[in-house]
Amino acid sequence: MNQVAEKDAAEIRAAISGMDRAWNAHDMKAYVSYMTEDADWVNVVGMWWKGRDQVYRAHEAYHRTIFKHRQLHEPETVSLRSIASDVVIATIVQTADGFTTPDGHVEPPGRAVLTEVFVRREGEWLLAEGHNTTIVEAAQRSNPVKN
Repeated sequence: MNQVAEKDAAEIRAAISGMDRAWNAHDMKAYVSYMTEDADWVNVVGMWWKGRDQVYRAHEAYHRTIFKHRQLHEPETVSLRSIASDVVIATIVQTADGFTTPDGHVEPPGRAVLTEVFVRREGEWLLAEGHNTTIVEAAQRSNPVKN
């Protein structure tokens, strides 16, 4: 059951691209429009937002402040795996611009790996769960398992 039908893969990839475009336009209403009402999101520092409204409010706040100039770049990798009927896991590796934290610390550009669970609801693929993890490049060099 791991393969994703071509039509479904295209629709999920389009949703991922749409979310990226919304992020880069700092349009968080459009960003969360790709999510289920009950979507959860865990960000890179472990904040867990429950439901599309919380995800929206958190992203809206950060896009008015520390992320107001941050851009996402074209994903290096988008891997899709079906785990059940109408459920697909997307694993995405992506680079993003740096940003400045509220205390003035400058975070350089970096890479992240995202795990996103998409579900088909009423014929539309929507994100139901997202988890964003910063890739620590030094740790990657010592990884005993290479992909």
